Amino acid sequence: MTPTAETGPLQARLARLARAGSEAARARAREAARTLAADIQQALPDGRAEATETPAGAAVAVEAPGLTAREFGTATRAARPVIGPAVARLTGRG
Repeated sequence: MTPTAETGPLQARLARLARAGSEAARARAREAARTLAADIQQALPDGRAEATETPAGAAVAVEAPGLTAREFGTATRAARPVIGPAVARLTGRG
């Protein structure tokens, strides 16, 4: 059996650091979601893109007529994606 040591102050400090890190990560996620929604909204004048806060950070909801066909194409039309390029620009890959 391993003896336990009193680590109250250390555990409290680690808990504060974990909370601060989580709050910072959620703040970054909210800002990234707002940026992504604004970028997508510019490309979809006939639709809407909205960032919402979630317990894990943020999410972006996108609605537009014919969005699926636009993103992936159809048998008669080539794809003209909006969401994929916006995500790539946000992550620095586009």
